[in-house]
Amino acid sequence: MVEKIMPLLLLALIASVLAACNDQATEAPSLEVPASESTADPYAELPQAERIIALAVEASKLTELDSAAYTFRFRDKEYGYENLGGQFKYERWWTDSVSGDQIRDVLTNIGLQRFTNGTITTLSAKDSAAYANSVNSVIYFAFMPYPLQDPAVRAEYLGQETIRGEILDKLGITFAAEGGGQDYEDEFRYWFDPSSHQLKYLAYTEAGNKAPRFRQAFNEREEAGIMVRDYHNFHIPKNPPTPVDELAPRFNEGNLKLLSEIIAEEYRDLSGQK
Repeated sequence: MVEKIMPLLLLALIASVLAACNDQATEAPSLEVPASESTADPYAELPQAERIIALAVEASKLTELDSAAYTFRFRDKEYGYENLGGQFKYERWWTDSVSGDQIRDVLTNIGLQRFTNGTITTLSAKDSAAYANSVNSVIYFAFMPYPLQDPAVRAEYLGQETIRGEILDKLGITFAAEGGGQDYEDEFRYWFDPSSHQLKYLAYTEAGNKAPRFRQAFNEREEAGIMVRDYHNFHIPKNPPTPVDELAPRFNEGNLKLLSEIIAEEYRDLSGQK
């Protein structure tokens, strides 16, 4: 009788120990973060085009550009960017190679002023608009893709397109008449790498498909804490009116001609000095 009871007691003891171990295992807290939480996309609720832009701005470290100040050099001129919650000041300055005059253009929310040797220069309405557009255009591309978050931008996701073997996300960009500037009828296309979220190509035409341009980004790098890039600027000889969506296929076929290189350099972050 004792011989039968002992094995039963032993089995009961083993079962009790195993049950206790199982309880501890189920109660032990997990140190792993659920995959859905660790890889959450903060822009998942945005429309696809806006999501791509937001990811690109973040990848280029430009999220704080609404409260920042930078300078950089483009060709023979120095440029300044300053923004404080939508109150902006864009500048360019240089020394005239003929007269030796010090010239500075200052574009703000109010408009453009030109200073010659520190004195305000009277400008015609036509010249003022032309200089303002020139300053704004250089600043616009120098901090791309941040300007694509402007309220006047109308962004549309156009699917994916292959350029030079790369499968890229394609966006169509147009502008509202109000706040879209004097060239609001221009039409743009932007192509982003879906993995790195960096801008790879852009194209645009003026109203009526005029002056088509296609730009290939290169020399992508970090300067002054932000990601910047230069561009190979292509065109169609004689500039025939061409729909903007025809430019990437022409580039793939080798039917665009290099017109110029757009190189901005010597970026400096002055945000802490303002």
